[in-house]
Amino acid sequence: MTEVNAPGETEAQRPPGRGSRVFEVFNPEYSVGVACALSGEIVGIHLGAEVWENDDAWLAAEILRVARLAHMKSQVGRRASLLERGALPHVADARGLPTESDYRLREKLEFGDGH
Repeated sequence: MTEVNAPGETEAQRPPGRGSRVFEVFNPEYSVGVACALSGEIVGIHLGAEVWENDDAWLAAEILRVARLAHMKSQVGRRASLLERGALPHVADARGLPTESDYRLREKLEFGDGH
């Protein structure tokens, strides 16, 4: 997870409650990466030089695969944020927010044991 401020903004200037956490996921080769804000919005995409060795269909599929994981990781962050503010786990469950173990399982299914 990475903390990000707006350009020229310091920690003290950040409005209270503004989600500044960014959740990043990279594929095992680190050729494709996607970053999502706490809201689930995509805020960044990394494409390594080696991605151009593959065809467009592979690249599109890989971006979507990594983006789904990044979105899920941001939902895990939303769950953690709710729990930190005192909500009970059933509140997060009712909103369909995944747990850290749900995310790890999905990551393992997508990338295998070695990631």
